[in-house]
Amino acid sequence: MEYLKFTPELAHDWKNALSSSEPYLLKRVLDSMNRSQLESKLWIIQELIKLEIKPKRVAILAGWYSQYIIPLLIEHGVEFIYNFEIDRDAKDISYKFNKRYKDQEKYECHITDIMFKEIWRKEENYGAFDVLINTSCEHMFPMRRFRELNKNLSGNPIYVLQSTNEDKYEDHINCVSGPEELAEQAEFVDIMYSGTKTLDNGMERFMVIGK
Repeated sequence: MEYLKFTPELAHDWKNALSSSEPYLLKRVLDSMNRSQLESKLWIIQELIKLEIKPKRVAILAGWYSQYIIPLLIEHGVEFIYNFEIDRDAKDISYKFNKRYKDQEKYECHITDIMFKEIWRKEENYGAFDVLINTSCEHMFPMRRFRELNKNLSGNPIYVLQSTNEDKYEDHINCVSGPEELAEQAEFVDIMYSGTKTLDNGMERFMVIGK
């Protein structure tokens, strides 16, 4: 997939999200909509297509506003997406960006700290997650901590993880040297994809897909 399908309905939801954002949040929202953010999300869908992975239920870990990844996943055939996010402002804005999907009960956001509280209990309401996506691994503890918290997750879900070696930002507390270290932190035993991409902003991003 090389593009995001920008429909009139999507334009309507995004306009409402931007126009209703508080002034102190607007810069952060605009930062989340740059070219590099879309590049990294398209990369996920491209590799899922190549691997013929077609999940029905997806959990996004620390998904921020999720204005790119949600429509891309739904276009890919995903039926339900749960965003586990720590920022309440992000939850409210994500519901504005993704209003149609929320109204259709295809999208929900839950406020929690995924590194301290387990998410596996949510499976009781929505069924097992086929895929878990974390595009913000540099902002948190290694994913082995999350997996230990959630060892009761049903089945053996596929993880899609992204990180970077860009350590000049204060909130990048867990940068990695490459996709190999990212997979090692998650304790993968089955690596389905491993790669590196230089984004438009010059940042080097790493992605691994596996179990």
